[in-house]
Amino acid sequence: MDELQGVVVLAVTNTTVTPGLSSDAFTALEPGQTEYLGRTYDPQCMQGDQYRFFGRRGTVNKLVMYYMGGGACWNNLTCGLPTCSTAPPTDLDGLDSGFGDFDNPQNPFRDWHFVFVSYCSCDIHFGDATQEYVGFEDVTVEHKGFHNAKVAERWAREHFLNPEEVFVTGSSAGSYGALFNAPLLHDVWPASQFHILGDAGNGVITTDFLQNEFSNWNFVENLPDIPGVVESITEGNGMPGYMESVADYLPDTNWANYSTMFDGGSGGQTGFFNMMLNDGNPLAAQVWWEASCQFGETALAQSDDIYDTVPDNYRYYFGTGSRHTMFGNDKVYDDTTGNVPTVVSWVEAMLASGPDGRDPDWTNILCEDCGLTLAGDPAPSPLEAPFEMRGEDIVIVCE
Repeated sequence: MDELQGVVVLAVTNTTVTPGLSSDAFTALEPGQTEYLGRTYDPQCMQGDQYRFFGRRGTVNKLVMYYMGGGACWNNLTCGLPTCSTAPPTDLDGLDSGFGDFDNPQNPFRDWHFVFVSYCSCDIHFGDATQEYVGFEDVTVEHKGFHNAKVAERWAREHFLNPEEVFVTGSSAGSYGALFNAPLLHDVWPASQFHILGDAGNGVITTDFLQNEFSNWNFVENLPDIPGVVESITEGNGMPGYMESVADYLPDTNWANYSTMFDGGSGGQTGFFNMMLNDGNPLAAQVWWEASCQFGETALAQSDDIYDTVPDNYRYYFGTGSRHTMFGNDKVYDDTTGNVPTVVSWVEAMLASGPDGRDPDWTNILCEDCGLTLAGDPAPSPLEAPFEMRGEDIVIVCE
């Protein structure tokens, strides 16, 4: 009987999931112009290069939609350098740590289907514009992240049918890709249980950026038709208002943010925040630590505000130090610095939560001694305030 059941499971898997997709490695996919839901999408990178994304078949009918990080640009200076990834990876051979390690028995996603939405459009996976940024040397940029995300969505829709659960996540710029594309994915798999986790994308930005630069990506046009969503961008406080609106509208879905308290480095959240604080000057990213304390204070306050509005289905996790992103790092399995639970245990509690009740272990996590850095965390060299030595440890001290 067990053998017969095994044959049935295999037959179902092979008829609902493309048999040509490997379960041992990621397959690269290079879509061209695509018709989808009555619209033509033209996937490409910021300089017009070929776009590609990746798919991997699992052994259970559950799906991860992961949005790759890689910075962003929004004016002549940031796009001229640029301060973002301009080409997709050629393969994912290096994706073998953290939640990308599919041989680790501790990885809750080791058996799930996986779509890796590459990033090369510099618009947090949601741009829909061709922009010419005028300056000393004019720069033309294809902000087509929304097109790229939609062709990946269409492919996933055709190859992964009615998954039991969908975990939508991404790191850095991909955190926003996950959070903004997630409501649209609910229409793709309406019967699935959704979990949405933004890794290192808390939406700490300046009012000037929200009011004057955000529109360069033509972002608003494709936002989901959810009360309060458009207003959060056009006349509200940005990401906090957005998260409150979508979490309230989709109460059965779990929503969450992860970050270290002082998420650092020139490509980290403090690096981009410091650029915004300095009129979009990319050089400000090189002294990112100047924004560390303001970032941490603002990120926590915003997360508390979101939780106060939607306490049932939103949670946050703040770890110690200044590392940027966690999804592909093995710290998710063993780091408890600052008296926090491991990230993997927190994610497992999130996966155990749903409309029938939230797991008591899926709670807001706030580190103790949050300025204590871990080995390898970004820090200025030589140390500058707010970074200083405490014995043999590097710590961040905010007044």
